[in-house]
Amino acid sequence: MHPPLYMSAFETLSTKLNSLTEENDELLSFYMSFWEKSMLFTADELKEIIIRLKKTEQISARAQCWYKLSEGLVYTFFPNFGNAFEKLSETAEAFRNINDKNGEGAAESLLIIYFKNNGQLDKAQEYVQRSILNIEENRSYLQFLCIAYYQAGEMHYLQKDYDAAINFFTDGLKYGADYTGINTRLTIGLAVVYKDTNELDKAYDLFQKALKKLEGKNNNILESKVYADLGNYYYRREEFDKAFLFQQKSIDMRQKHNMKNSLVTNYTELAELYLKQNKLEEALNYALQSEKLAKELNIVLKLNQVYLIISTIYEAMGNTLLALDFYKKYHQTKEEVFSQESARKIKQLSMRHDMEKVEQEKELFKLRNVVLKEALDEIEASVRYAQRLQDAILPSLHFIKEKLPNTFVLYKPKDIVAGDFYWMEEIDNTILIAAADCTGHGVPGAMVSVVCCNALHRAVHEFGLRDTGKILDKTRELVLQTFAKSHEDIKDGMDISMCRINIKTNQVQWSGANNQLWYIKNGGSEMLEIKADKQPIGKTDNPTPFTTHTIDLQKKDTLYLMTDGYPDQFGGEKGKKFKYKQLEEHLVNHSGKELEEQKNLLAKTFDKWKGSLEQIDDVTIIGIRL
Repeated sequence: MHPPLYMSAFETLSTKLNSLTEENDELLSFYMSFWEKSMLFTADELKEIIIRLKKTEQISARAQCWYKLSEGLVYTFFPNFGNAFEKLSETAEAFRNINDKNGEGAAESLLIIYFKNNGQLDKAQEYVQRSILNIEENRSYLQFLCIAYYQAGEMHYLQKDYDAAINFFTDGLKYGADYTGINTRLTIGLAVVYKDTNELDKAYDLFQKALKKLEGKNNNILESKVYADLGNYYYRREEFDKAFLFQQKSIDMRQKHNMKNSLVTNYTELAELYLKQNKLEEALNYALQSEKLAKELNIVLKLNQVYLIISTIYEAMGNTLLALDFYKKYHQTKEEVFSQESARKIKQLSMRHDMEKVEQEKELFKLRNVVLKEALDEIEASVRYAQRLQDAILPSLHFIKEKLPNTFVLYKPKDIVAGDFYWMEEIDNTILIAAADCTGHGVPGAMVSVVCCNALHRAVHEFGLRDTGKILDKTRELVLQTFAKSHEDIKDGMDISMCRINIKTNQVQWSGANNQLWYIKNGGSEMLEIKADKQPIGKTDNPTPFTTHTIDLQKKDTLYLMTDGYPDQFGGEKGKKFKYKQLEEHLVNHSGKELEEQKNLLAKTFDKWKGSLEQIDDVTIIGIRL
């Protein structure tokens, strides 16, 4: 009897490991082979190779990086071996230290998986962008570029953005032709999208294509995935016997090879199968097994779906209390993972990725053909002129200081032009002032900002509105009217925090779309907050009138209006978000200082936090002391 192929692969690699020399080219060739075949090995085999590879760390700084990347790869798919986040962050830094952007991008491609599994989809999307931009089609790391494209496709699939998912999977296939494993995974990804969009014949053909690629490869991970997805395919066709058959084939393989992470999906889909046939006890049994595993492995992304199916089963059983309890858990995890804010951020980051790909391509053209320099200069001149046009819609700092002397405006566009803008009008002894954040940044964001700023102006001057809630209602109506003229389904708009300040009585009226109001009483050490309505100025499900809040303040009380660019900036020692809590603490700690000094401290803190990382969004904070 012939041994399984994965044993042959292990023996081949093991023999090659014994004869390795200190030649870097030979060592890299070995690592490339290991990275490509790693999913064919059992956990014990991987552990053995990693232990034996440790000696290669001593050969050179680059060899040390390759070893760390291999550890990170293993930790990503076998979390019980070690902390994937710590190892991969360390790996990315090690590659940075030797100025190897491709290796840095490879580590970042695996961090996408870590953040996605932990339900941090916006952070995962950030690393998609970093990885794709860093890996410059270098053959040594090409398989990691394919991983980034696959993960990007899967995240857009989870957001039900099927067109974007298809584009990412298709782009990945262009680079993955030489890598059977990742090529097959991308093919399966496409098949799943077509299954969910009800293009079942196309999905079936792709599943069969994936199985053909796996013939004789003994790749248990991918083969079990195809079987699970085929089970779901037959579930959709209501061919339940075949659905059970393929799910069971997948489960048998995954239990044999201890693929706990993947079993969560199998058990959830079996629970749905039994529920569909009204076999409630069997359905509950598998759903609870899935919950236990998802909790054990801390897979927040899958736990969300598990809670929903358990709630549905209990409801069918007539146990309304437990049904409600699990529905609350489902709703809570859904908010964590699939919040409107998270979806908006992913869209923004994806847009940014597309724009930066264009910028990269533009730079390549520039290097290849100097004749294009004139055209590029013309483009830059156009953007600079757009900046002057956008500046014209912003109130001058002189006007702001004249009407509200104790005020600062921290305004840091990510690009030359911005999606953020600030706005102010003096009406009947009152000051209307706002900080706004439009969808996107750069040129697209700036175009949306012009539409939204014009709508604000019309709501106040053309329609004579003074109540902040009614101003936002009318602004939303006008923005939707503008975008309705397009044949496209445009969902752009803005978040905003708007005050109307009576400069004689210090009475403040405020309304907000997604962005809150913060204020500190004179001499106080506590930040007070009024929460915004959780809806944008733009297209939304179930829109409601915006709330108008009225607060009576005193002299020397301080208001803060802001967009989310500052707290969302990645940085610090671990590359994490600054977050609202840290921003609140900063403002409270420095609340006794003059506002101009507060602005300078905010700017310095932001730059220090960001460090060498890129600014990811426009930043606007307005401070007003009455």
